[in-house]
This record gives sequence, structure tokens and C-alpha cells, in this order.
Amino acid sequence: MKIDGLRHNALFRDVTEAELQYIDTYARTFSLDKDETVFTQGDDSNGIYFLNGGRIRLSKLYHDGRKLTLDVIEPGEFFGEMALAGERHRSTTAEATESSTGIEIRKNVFEEFLRKRPDIAIKLIQLIGDKRQSMESLLEDMAFMDVQGRIASLLIKYSENGLVKIPLTHQEIADMTGTSRVSVTRSIIKLRDKGLIETTGDRIRLSDIGKLRKLISWSM
Repeated sequence: MKIDGLRHNALFRDVTEAELQYIDTYARTFSLDKDETVFTQGDDSNGIYFLNGGRIRLSKLYHDGRKLTLDVIEPGEFFGEMALAGERHRSTTAEATESSTGIEIRKNVFEEFLRKRPDIAIKLIQLIGDKRQSMESLLEDMAFMDVQGRIASLLIKYSENGLVKIPLTHQEIADMTGTSRVSVTRSIIKLRDKGLIETTGDRIRLSDIGKLRKLISWSM
């Protein structure tokens, strides 16, 4: 089945085989190479996507040419959900940062499924709320924190057991914190010199999360 990956998704944990079959009938798989796009800012917004493998970067391009990365989607997560909230045209671009696979479920199909499973609709609303809150926190960081604070907040957000889960170049960190690559390089060097992080290529390990959190509070 095209939607076999959904069986391991927390949102679909209690879905029946018949319901999965209904979704499978209408679902479309996608497979992308690095730097290929799922959709581009301004495209028609008419489906929700579930990522099975790889990573997808969600970014927004502003009129003055600035690019801001809003989120990085990992396997088991969804994106493009604003189509269900009345979005007519995509407000972001979804681009693969590595080879990625997943499925697309058209808006009308998923809405019909949610009408039959209001419990899953509630779960989805809660997850969308969590994502919006995370995005608001990102915008608050950029408004009130200095560059080092923004970077520290970003590294903690994407870390697990002290290791940043996704490889990040200095340009990618700049795009995710609303600053320049040069400023990121300087801040990374300072954080490393303070013993707060260790870097190996594009991988980052957090040496002292407690001190990073204090740095965040001081930068506000």
C-alpha cells in the first residue's frame, strides 16, 4: 500500500484497515532528490503531506529578497496542513534537504476522512497548534534576542541527547535565525570557544545545555 508509512504515524495509530484502504486509494506518493521542491510559495494549496524518509525545509521568501527557514520536517511529521485551514496559495516553499519520500493526500479526501474520525481531527488540531506556537516562538526569538541567543535557541530546538539531529551549514543556520552567514560563523566560534558547543563538519554537539539556556535568557 502507498500509505504503509502512515501505520507508524502517531496520528493514525488507531485507524482501521478499511480507513487506511480508503486513504490509499486516493493518496499520491512523492520521491525527491536533494534540492527538489514539493511545492513553491504561491502554488495552489490543495493537499497535506506526510514525510516517510528524508527531510523537508519549509522557507518563506520576502519581497526584499530575504529568505527565512520556518521549520525542518522530519520523518513521521506532516506539512502543508494550512490547506485544511482555508489557505488558497502556499505561503511557503517545501524543499528536500536530502533524498526524501512521502505521500500527499488531497484536501477533499482528507477532509472526508476527518469527518468520519473526529477524534483524529482533534489530534490534528492540537498538533497544528503546537507547530504554530513553535513558529511564533521563532519569530519572537528574532524580534527580541541577539544573534547568539537565536542560534542557541535553534540548536536546542533541534537537538536530541545533546546532538543536533540535522546537519546544518552556517548558511542554513542564518536562514533559520534571520541573520547573515558571517554573523553565524562569528557566533559559532564564540559558542565553541566558551565550551558550549563542539563542531565536526556540519554536525554540532551541545556541550553544556544549561549554560546555553542561561545565554538565551540573558540575550532577551
